[in-house]
Amino acid sequence: MFSQGVTVFTIRGIPIKLHISLLLFIPYLAFVATTQFSSIAAALGVPEETMQLPPLVWGIILALGLFCSILAHELAHSLVALRKGLRVRAITLMMLGGVSQIEDDDPDHEAWIAFAGPLMSFGIAAMAYLAYLLASGPSGVSATLLAFSLTNLVLGVFNLLPAFPMDGGRVLRGLLSRRIGRERATQVATSVGKGMAVLLGLGGILSFNLILLFIAVFVYMGATAEQARLGAQAILRGMPVARLMTDRLGEARADESAPAVAERLLRHNLAGARVVGPLRPGDLDRELGVVTAWDLGRMAERGELPLTMAAAIRSDLPRVHARDDASHSIDALTAGDTGAVAVLDETEHVVGLVTPAEIQRAMALLGAVQAGARHLGVAGRPG
Repeated sequence: MFSQGVTVFTIRGIPIKLHISLLLFIPYLAFVATTQFSSIAAALGVPEETMQLPPLVWGIILALGLFCSILAHELAHSLVALRKGLRVRAITLMMLGGVSQIEDDDPDHEAWIAFAGPLMSFGIAAMAYLAYLLASGPSGVSATLLAFSLTNLVLGVFNLLPAFPMDGGRVLRGLLSRRIGRERATQVATSVGKGMAVLLGLGGILSFNLILLFIAVFVYMGATAEQARLGAQAILRGMPVARLMTDRLGEARADESAPAVAERLLRHNLAGARVVGPLRPGDLDRELGVVTAWDLGRMAERGELPLTMAAAIRSDLPRVHARDDASHSIDALTAGDTGAVAVLDETEHVVGLVTPAEIQRAMALLGAVQAGARHLGVAGRPG
């Protein structure tokens, strides 16, 4: 769901996306920010004539400032990840905050990457509070600065709750990984996260706080998804990607019509097509990349289906080798929004694809095999 935003600009090569839920949430946030501003202004004794602007305008400014703070929070995660040599696919700002899509999350650095976000929020809170102290007397500006400081302080503290997949839960897993291993640490962090989600949900119900309820659902679903991913990795571990992938690939010319290729993939029940053609005019044909049926379908739904296959090739399609451990393909799939992973042979040519369908099929079959082995083991024991 985090890949569905619209890219508005980039920072350090990181696409910054806005999710549609953010646009729906802005009016509510402006209302809450206006109420918060009015309460703080009243507590500070700000005279109405020194407001300079109506409370609603100050509330909108405060709401926009909050999302700038959330962007800075996510950038802190991403910049630390970049310094550790990891790739950041995008930052998506949405209704419940922001998400940094970091590939190949390093267990050794997870705690620090996760803590960088709340640390940025605390830094913004401190700077805003210092500006408030330096402001000359009660005014609309001073009330906004104090509200901005308190909001960032709450943002930092709230994110440090050990509710995986929030920052605190990732800090917990990162610290535990050094003592009890990544797998066991994930089990502990996600179990704690689900417990925290229940508490947040109860708090939301008792306080009639809809946002807190949304966060509780998000945390519970995130922890459950991570537990499922961990289970899938455990089942697939030790299996080579070659046994998992599908080799139902066709071939298409770079200058061939994309709609015509889509029709051919459908007719022959193919998962994708290798795209071949010259890299430059006059060169010999070579493999330029691969286009999946999933990508063609999604581009058609958006009305963005290109005229030729060359324009449909994705440069960011994750790649693994046929001899790699199949459990790694799950990380490659969940890291982005490609819906498939290209499988390469020793000569770096595409020989297959791994999609969620292949993973589900392999897990179902492996689960049946393991259940059968356990059944035979029990039946074969002497009484």
